[in-house]
Amino acid sequence: MAMKFLTIAAALALALAPAFGQGYLSALETNKKVVFDFYRLVFEPRNADLAEIYVAEDIIEHNPRMANGRAELVKLIQSLPKPASDEVGAALKNPPALITAEGDLVTYVFKQAVADPKDKSKTYERFSFDTFRVKGGKIVEHWDGASR
Repeated sequence: MAMKFLTIAAALALALAPAFGQGYLSALETNKKVVFDFYRLVFEPRNADLAEIYVAEDIIEHNPRMANGRAELVKLIQSLPKPASDEVGAALKNPPALITAEGDLVTYVFKQAVADPKDKSKTYERFSFDTFRVKGGKIVEHWDGASR
């Protein structure tokens, strides 16, 4: 009798496990989703009015060419060329080649083919990165490879 009960309990637990697991993301996956949604819904389509959903008002910016604060980021987004289409899909239009997350940091590494300045008939791969610190579901800090 006890064995039958254990078998039924185990089967029930296995059957219900997906229901309990759906909709719950780990802290790392949640942070990655915040950055993904920022790129997909704000940055790529240039929807600066949605920045407050994903970016803290007092974001710290480590790019030496930019000032701190969400208002400065909004100005940057508004100054960028509009995309060919303002359609927002489930995927990024310019997806990163690598996404990594550790603790409260999320890094996107982008790969681009760019023209070789010495021979315009050739290209080479250039990599750039953006690293974000996410706290409380918002981007609070940003680094990239920019220099003065």
